[in-house]
Amino acid sequence: MITIEKTDSVIGARVHNLSLADIPDAGTVNDIEAALEIHGILIFPEQEITPQQMIDFSSTLGDLELTELEAARLENHEEIFVVGNVGKGLVSFSPDNDEQELEWHSDHIHHEVAARASLLYAKEVPDVGGDTLFACMYHAYDTLPEDEKRRCEKLEMIHCASGLDHYLEKQKLGGSNSLSGERQHKKVVRPLVRAHPLTGRPGLYFGNQVTIGIVGWDQNEAKAFIRDLTKHACQLGFQYRHKWTAKDAVLWDNRRVIHAGTPYDVKNTRRLMYRTTLRETAPIRSIG
Repeated sequence: MITIEKTDSVIGARVHNLSLADIPDAGTVNDIEAALEIHGILIFPEQEITPQQMIDFSSTLGDLELTELEAARLENHEEIFVVGNVGKGLVSFSPDNDEQELEWHSDHIHHEVAARASLLYAKEVPDVGGDTLFACMYHAYDTLPEDEKRRCEKLEMIHCASGLDHYLEKQKLGGSNSLSGERQHKKVVRPLVRAHPLTGRPGLYFGNQVTIGIVGWDQNEAKAFIRDLTKHACQLGFQYRHKWTAKDAVLWDNRRVIHAGTPYDVKNTRRLMYRTTLRETAPIRSIG
């Protein structure tokens, strides 16, 4: 029987007595889904899994979505998105140093069909850096002043991969070994405050780089608003920081949390992660 151990942060829990190498039964899947709703992030330590086992486990939670970066799909296992600086190219949104901006986002927010949840498995990790930060968008919304909540509930945000590519260029991370040029630059409009489809609970839904504007707003005003909102939403008290150990697996709810990678030495250390992405199953709706 699985056991759940809450982290010391406002979000996140460790799951024990569960091997991702095994196909979970319906009761275990229900337990995982319930824990994910409560905690937002689930950490599965010390997992020994093959790519196919990772795909099989993820598929019990829902349909999987392929990355648009075709060269970053794992050979013979295209459902796995290879993240890091090992392999065919650099797929990393970790800044180069602590002075640079982080890239906070919810996976596939700029796609026609967003991501419901994501599972990331650590194959190789650097000794220093390369952590992942997660911020709870329930807390971010709940702690806004009432007038600011009402304002945010009316806003529609514009998301596009062009914002990600601009970030890479600005951080000098989009060099010849980056796969960023494969992305399409279609714009998607979504509400800033979305209702979680399971509970109706409101949370903020945006990214500080991939969200490139606000419908009806001047672009400079929109950028300033997104910058200020990020400062509020991603404050330390709303975060869980995962310091990776090889064989860790982390599952998170993209409907509730946004995340960002921290700096590591991309040129001289190795970071290799496998990710599966669960396709969104419900319309993204505002709370109105």
